[in-house]
Amino acid sequence: MKKKLIIAAAIAFAVFAIPCGSSALSTVSVASENNTVVTPSTKPVEEVKNAVDAIDTSKITDAASADNAAAALTKIGSQDLKEAMNAGQDTVNDVAAIEAAYKKAKGIKDTTLANSGAVKAVGIVGAAFVAPDTTLSVEAPAATPEIASSTYAVTSTPVYVEISLKAGTSSVKSLPIPVAVTIETPAGVDGNKAVIFHFVNGGLEEIKPIYNASANTLTFTVNHFSTFAIAEANNTATAEGTDNAFGRYRDNVASEIANAKDGATVKISRDKNINALPNDIMQALYKKQTVALELEYTFEGNEYTVTIPAGKAEDNAIEWYGPLYLQMRYGK
Repeated sequence: MKKKLIIAAAIAFAVFAIPCGSSALSTVSVASENNTVVTPSTKPVEEVKNAVDAIDTSKITDAASADNAAAALTKIGSQDLKEAMNAGQDTVNDVAAIEAAYKKAKGIKDTTLANSGAVKAVGIVGAAFVAPDTTLSVEAPAATPEIASSTYAVTSTPVYVEISLKAGTSSVKSLPIPVAVTIETPAGVDGNKAVIFHFVNGGLEEIKPIYNASANTLTFTVNHFSTFAIAEANNTATAEGTDNAFGRYRDNVASEIANAKDGATVKISRDKNINALPNDIMQALYKKQTVALELEYTFEGNEYTVTIPAGKAEDNAIEWYGPLYLQMRYGK
């Protein structure tokens, strides 16, 4: 009974924390916000993640078991696996671990990164499943198509790049297992606001990349390579005002927590206009037990600072943790 009352109180406090006319309570999850794509995923991200987790890297000991692991990834489906990898760094890391065991078992060398343009690739995951000898080329594009997006409003000058993958001397056209590319965040682009625009087969694929603030890199997963544009952009479906600021910032908070070094404190300053935490941010802290979160906020004219210490995040079904609840539990 006590737990139900706490949950009800937390939700109530969160409702009062959100300005009138706001749509914050209907905000979709980070996973869906981070991925606006041409073809939606047909499997829940968590289901795909569990399928990847089920592949035991300790059993990849020879060529046959390596091929079985690759077949298991292929069976998940390229589109669904791509969605899950774009939804969180954890799945990218899991695929990277499988690929590392695969390469060791089959004696495959690392993919060569060939950078010749304004954008520099610093990492790649998944290319070894394509062929034993691969090269990722990142260069200036021959054309810079217009970004005709109904989902995002571009707010900075786009940086264009042509990305291609070769197996030996042959261009790779099909990726049954998607490939994640990590690039340095281009100069003049705020990684927190970055969107990857992928011009593919006459259409436009829009991906909210995983931003690693400490390394200043962007990671995105695709199953086709061609021309890309990287730019700051606002989601046009997000409401104006406080919601808008929260919606733009929330996309990358969970990723920042996941990528933070042990002992770090992720800080949300008062100027972000955030005074309630959604469950996904609390869950990110719960999963990363070595990272703390400090939140400064103003509520009803009063200024508060709360710190959720490392290892003290909650694991429950509360959708929103409002300002009064946060102060009661974590205030100082």
